[in-house]
Amino acid sequence: MNPELKFHSLIVSGSTLVVFTAWSQLATLVANYPAISVITASLVSIGIYRLLTIVLLAAFRKSSWVKKFILGPSYMEGTWIGFFIGHDEKTRFFIEAFEQDLSGLVIRGKGFRENGEYHGSWISDNTEINARQGKLTYTYEADVIGNSHINPGLAAFSFERKSKDLPPHSMIGFSSDIFNPKKLKSFEKKISSDTSVKIDDALVQAREFYETNKNNF
Repeated sequence: MNPELKFHSLIVSGSTLVVFTAWSQLATLVANYPAISVITASLVSIGIYRLLTIVLLAAFRKSSWVKKFILGPSYMEGTWIGFFIGHDEKTRFFIEAFEQDLSGLVIRGKGFRENGEYHGSWISDNTEINARQGKLTYTYEADVIGNSHINPGLAAFSFERKSKDLPPHSMIGFSSDIFNPKKLKSFEKKISSDTSVKIDDALVQAREFYETNKNNF
């Protein structure tokens, strides 16, 4: 089920349950004043729907468990680390923050050279998660040190997951800049549901991930 549809379905179900329970306790009032009851029921239903929306949205934003439950296999928020092979065939490590809500996913990435020097950054707010096919595709804008321009591009990744009903734990795919369309292979994994992991700690894990997987990539 689409995450946004699932979210509103939960609210509708909750509102219906609350209204039905309240009205079952007021059976006499409903029988004696049917017209007033209809108007009251409408107002109460709208009020309860809005209240549950506020409560569930707050829980969605503050609780990773609630967010994971609602987003299901589309849940990707957190810190991802990995590596890609650059245009000069040199390895680049990267750290990405996946910021996710009901309206979509924003990806903020930072790349580093093998010696740890900053390589550049990229951002994407035009993403598409296809949980059924297990794919993530997005366009991005990259700002690489040494370039005099912002370079747009396209990325496509396939999920690695334990089940089609579970979110991905890692991804493999490619990115391709418009001004240099060579496909750059990339492999990454999620290390935390938190988006504020320290850069130094994440970079250490990116190096370890590379050492573990470089011969299979």
